[in-house]
Amino acid sequence: MERLLYLGCMVYNRFPDYEIAAKAVLSRLGIKLRDFHEFSCCSSTFMPSVGDTWIYLASYNLALAERREMDIVTLCGTCTGVFKRALLMLRDEALRERVNTRLAELDLSVSGRAGVSHLLEVLTQQRERVEREIRSPLNLKVALQHPCNVFRPREIARFDDPVRPSAMREMVELTGAEAVRYPLEYECCGSALLITSESMGISSGADKLLSARKAGAQAMVVACGNCAYLFDRHRDRIAAVRREAQLPVLFLPQLLGLAFGMHGRELGLEIRGVELG
Repeated sequence: MERLLYLGCMVYNRFPDYEIAAKAVLSRLGIKLRDFHEFSCCSSTFMPSVGDTWIYLASYNLALAERREMDIVTLCGTCTGVFKRALLMLRDEALRERVNTRLAELDLSVSGRAGVSHLLEVLTQQRERVEREIRSPLNLKVALQHPCNVFRPREIARFDDPVRPSAMREMVELTGAEAVRYPLEYECCGSALLITSESMGISSGADKLLSARKAGAQAMVVACGNCAYLFDRHRDRIAAVRREAQLPVLFLPQLLGLAFGMHGRELGLEIRGVELG
């Protein structure tokens, strides 16, 4: 089974360990992720709020996948949400015709037949194979940061409960790790707030990490580059607001890989210097 990997800008530029771990874990499950460097920006979640031209860039990426007759696997919640929104909108024949008029200049066209799945969706579909691969059950308490755009809005995502999703918890608990409950579990990480108010974003991230730590978590598990960007890349600023609000940040495939018995270097743990107590 082979699929095109859509890294998106955040993972590509800041979190190569997420890419490394995703490829390693899916390879164990019989799924090969093919690198594809012709992809462009997804169009971002924010673009639809300022105009309607975002659909052309999203459609360009979908058209590239269609030309190769392959489905897309994403690692970012934002990219996932944008592509699925585009696929839904492209069901409108008039819109699809306008988009294809533009794409024809690049000898491309889009019909909406290329599938798009976030990594968590793929892992959920492979649940039985994941369970069979567990070699080293983990004795670890972790908090979850659910990738919100993978579940919301319901009519676009069509995956799990948009308010209280369970797929990530179920996947984590297969590893033997305990997914602790904490008061702010289903709240947004706060990363999006950094665009309009850095202080609000930092404060939101600090509140979440502190809430998780008080619940006994030894690490925060994420499945989106934006969440990791706030929790990991802004940890010094978060510590300045809430000194105790510090937790190692693991990507979901890194946690799974450890339970598969894979070494830290196979999962890129040394890149960010992730250490688990």
